[in-house]
Amino acid sequence: MLLTMSKPAAILGLALMAGCAGNKHHSGTAAGPTGPDLGRIVVSTVPFDADLRLRSATFTPSGRILVNYADGTAVDHRDIRLAVMDDDGSNLQTIFSGPVPERDKDNGIRHMIFADNTRIFMGDFILECQPDLDRCRDSHLYPVVYPEQVADGEHIANRWSEMIIAPDNKHVAWTTLFANYSAAMFTGRLEKQEGEYRIVAPRIISTMAAFRPDPDHPDGVLPNPVRNGEVKQFVAGGTAISLVGAKRSDIADSVVQDLAGDALHQITRNPGYDETTIFSPDEKLGLVMTSRFSDATDLKVLGAMPRPYPASLNMGLNMLAYTYSVTGVRKVRTGNIGPALIDIETSRSEDDYLGINLNTQDHWVYGSPMSWHPNGKKAMWMEAPRGSSRNGAARRIQVVSLPDYAPQAAVGARATPRDIVYGTDDMSALEDFLQQSREIDVKVYGRISGHIHYRRTARGTVHKVYNEFSDGDGAVYNGSERTQLNPRGNSTYTADITLAGAAVGRMDLQVTFGPPQGEIPAQIIFTEDAAGMSLSHGFTEYGGKRFNVEDLLP
Repeated sequence: MLLTMSKPAAILGLALMAGCAGNKHHSGTAAGPTGPDLGRIVVSTVPFDADLRLRSATFTPSGRILVNYADGTAVDHRDIRLAVMDDDGSNLQTIFSGPVPERDKDNGIRHMIFADNTRIFMGDFILECQPDLDRCRDSHLYPVVYPEQVADGEHIANRWSEMIIAPDNKHVAWTTLFANYSAAMFTGRLEKQEGEYRIVAPRIISTMAAFRPDPDHPDGVLPNPVRNGEVKQFVAGGTAISLVGAKRSDIADSVVQDLAGDALHQITRNPGYDETTIFSPDEKLGLVMTSRFSDATDLKVLGAMPRPYPASLNMGLNMLAYTYSVTGVRKVRTGNIGPALIDIETSRSEDDYLGINLNTQDHWVYGSPMSWHPNGKKAMWMEAPRGSSRNGAARRIQVVSLPDYAPQAAVGARATPRDIVYGTDDMSALEDFLQQSREIDVKVYGRISGHIHYRRTARGTVHKVYNEFSDGDGAVYNGSERTQLNPRGNSTYTADITLAGAAVGRMDLQVTFGPPQGEIPAQIIFTEDAAGMSLSHGFTEYGGKRFNVEDLLP
């Protein structure tokens, strides 16, 4: 069982000193004993013509801004206008105007700009501009042909959920979503052939089997390292990928997966929902989509206490966490999802490191994409008012500027590895992967003592029982946790877990979520049951902190 996907020591001294809520520019300073001195931090809104409907924006490799926009009457989100403008909003120059054909199993339109600044990878098409994006006199769309095993078919939900282009201008990576709610990641190489771009030499870079036999226990299994999630950015010059994963708990974190080796690096360590991290050109700073600054919507109570093998033995909580902390906040729930400005190394090494909250107005909510100016002193993201349509006219471009920060040299492009030790170019391996039973009943023995009994049913019940489980890190787990998932009704998670040893923790709680597609997505339900007990109650204690379910009362 792989990590499934669904779309549908904090630096206390680091804080953004925002101005009055109506101001266009917000500025402050940031410095802390465990992080870099960034100096002034200025958040501002890039001006854009109010008569045009802004849809998306991202920095280009030359430091200008690519925008996707429509005129005031356009309703078809695939009928687009692409333009480049200066980073102060001036000199808008249209480079493409017209419809982008819709193809079955696609996932909309993205704008991943090649490092050569001449092409845009849009998911199912590549837009070429001659001589480049800044001086475009001629533009042309070319279809992208994916490997046949993921291009189409009843087994495919979306042939790509996210897709990215490497700094070498040749290699790509993408995540495919399958109809059985699983997902897999791939790399490949782009080749232009007869009026189209084909992805050739595909390679699966996801874990195809979550378990292997335990040679010391005939009735046991050993969890394999789980590599899977939504790809977000090539890093380390193209030899690693930033993606959404899980290493510490069942709630998502941002991780980096090496392609040149087999390491998985945890980039964020917060107990709530952390997803995308987009690295600066020198890869010292990052922007993170996160619920960490929103106490009322940050599910710390579910993620504060680490659990063994959360990716292999996951409880199915991530879909509920995404819907509650992200979808719900974008639609109706008061809260924010960042972004956070982080120091990468501090974030990797310190639990609960927050970084700097770049959200300046409560009713404006983060929306992708995030990008960095090539000088490494500015970063950009989109925002929209809570409850607005994703293609509405109210979207705005936000930029954080670091005028005093001295970035290091940008990480140069390196050859994207072909021989990935954990990967396979045998695409037929997908056949077995997609036929894996959703029914799981396994026992994982601790390296020191005890075991975990993990069961999952096709009906959405997940049960994990700890019996004196210890893997040699001084932690001993006892108790159980259970999830009953219901995509059309209420879903309930219960936990009664005691953690003893070097680390001490306790989970004694129940959380009941309403329907993910409800008017208030994945609402936490506090009504009483027949016995007079609230359907959501209890607490988690870990690291000397206590988190109560009741803290999430609306």
